[in-house]
Amino acid sequence: MDKLNYNKYLKLRNDYNKKVNIISSIRLIVFILMILSFFISSSNNIYVYIGFVFLIFFLLLIFIHDKYYKLLDYYNKYIIILDEYKDRKSGKWREFSDKGNEYNNYLFSDLNIVGDNSLFQYLSICNTIGGRDKLINKLSDNKCDNKELIKRQDVIKDLTKMIDFDISFQVSMFDFRNKKINLEEGINVLNKKVGNKKVDLFIGLLFSLLSLILLFFGYLKIISLNYFYGMFLFNFFVNYMYSYIYNKEFNDISIVSLLYGKLSNTFDLIINNNYNSLELNKIYKDVKDSYGMVKKIQFIDNLNNLKNNILASFIFNGLFCVNIIVMYLYSYYQTSNIYSLKKGICDIEELEAYISLAGVGIVNNNVCMPVMNDDVSISFNNMKHPLIDNNRCVGNDFKGTNGVNIITGSNMGGKTTFIRTIGINLILMYAGTFVCADSFSSSYFKIYTSISVGDDISKGISTFYNELLRIKEAIDNDKDNRIILVDEIFKGTNYNDRIYGAKEVIKKFNDNRTILFVTTHDFELCDIKGKNINNYYVKEFYEDDNIKFDYKIREGKCTSTNAMYLMKKLKIID
Repeated sequence: MDKLNYNKYLKLRNDYNKKVNIISSIRLIVFILMILSFFISSSNNIYVYIGFVFLIFFLLLIFIHDKYYKLLDYYNKYIIILDEYKDRKSGKWREFSDKGNEYNNYLFSDLNIVGDNSLFQYLSICNTIGGRDKLINKLSDNKCDNKELIKRQDVIKDLTKMIDFDISFQVSMFDFRNKKINLEEGINVLNKKVGNKKVDLFIGLLFSLLSLILLFFGYLKIISLNYFYGMFLFNFFVNYMYSYIYNKEFNDISIVSLLYGKLSNTFDLIINNNYNSLELNKIYKDVKDSYGMVKKIQFIDNLNNLKNNILASFIFNGLFCVNIIVMYLYSYYQTSNIYSLKKGICDIEELEAYISLAGVGIVNNNVCMPVMNDDVSISFNNMKHPLIDNNRCVGNDFKGTNGVNIITGSNMGGKTTFIRTIGINLILMYAGTFVCADSFSSSYFKIYTSISVGDDISKGISTFYNELLRIKEAIDNDKDNRIILVDEIFKGTNYNDRIYGAKEVIKKFNDNRTILFVTTHDFELCDIKGKNINNYYVKEFYEDDNIKFDYKIREGKCTSTNAMYLMKKLKIID
């Protein structure tokens, strides 16, 4: 994990932690000395001046402490995110909470795209609903041509080189973690117009000015300060009633402020970086166009937050009618270009999805950028499964064009994992990110799977019928090139029907736009003759009466089984 510079940022975090602790200690000492100086000042006036020096020093230390504390907080979050990248490397990512279960469908289930121990769980850094939706959309086998694929790959290659940007982006979104925030909600709220508040602003400014004038004259003892106190309380009461009358509108302001007021650092980060890819430069432009609106909302957020502090609300509404000013500014900003803000928000979500996908290249060493072919073919060298530890995952090679590939072999030999590995790497390829292989090329295929097939009691559908429905869906697609991954074909029915049905399916999919991978324990399928029908197998071997596998796919037919061995080993049979 050297590319993450973990030790560098750990040292920075520890250094700032020491600085914060030292400044806190000095600040405490200065505070004590300041109090002592003022306490003994009655015996000697010089201690008054010393006390004021300590006071100034104390205030300066507060400022310095705040500065270093923010840096410490930043690097604390930075280390948390670096640890999560390390967890992806070590396998602890399986403890991540966001699994994308709500997006599940049979393709995602078959290829472990969502759910427990899934690609989504492994990759996602998304904290917004829109970001999660966009990541799922990119992992959804969407059709793309070579031009679109290269555009996506350029973004991923750019982000993979900008690791500090990727992590800083996640730090800037840290307040949204585990909340699944819907940034689109704020746009909908902003579209609820509250009307022109110019009259309210005039009244608020008039009352504020009157309050300040009375304070000024009262201070000069031209009039009694009681007039100021009366006006101050009157202003506070008016602003309190104003927030009560417009309670719904102030709730909307709080929603908008909560969502977008915290995005200022994210926008700052994006517009202060340089990018190579066209797509990232487009995102930069959109975000820059909406930056002004975010800054305005942040300003409203700062003013509106005064309501949350009783003392601050009392003082600022009594003097400056802040509630009225907040409502006017909100109504005024609603006439701004909300469309540009919407584009900027959409781009933030898009970046969440892209940075998630860039994780494949950041975490893994055994990766390459795939190449899209024009012909119906797929080829790879040392292809591995991205969710299996790279040190124990066995890579496989394959090169083939349209046709049927029948895979036989022993139980636990890796047949199912092999076809799943093909599918999940194709999903990564179409999303625009790296695949886990030394080299990988493929044309675009619509992916169909029949792997983890079960029954559906609620719909009265058996396992066998469910498999038939999946096969039928692939048959009905007569437009796209197809890759079909079938595990233990028709395992839910009797032997004779299974053999007959499997042979018919093999014939039907042996065409010029389809690649079919089918695993089976029925050796009879290996005897099917025809053009573009190929046989592959996995094998087992034995050491000290223990069964072993090398998980390599070989050309040819399997000639051995291990079911009897396994049943005897587990003492199911004698």
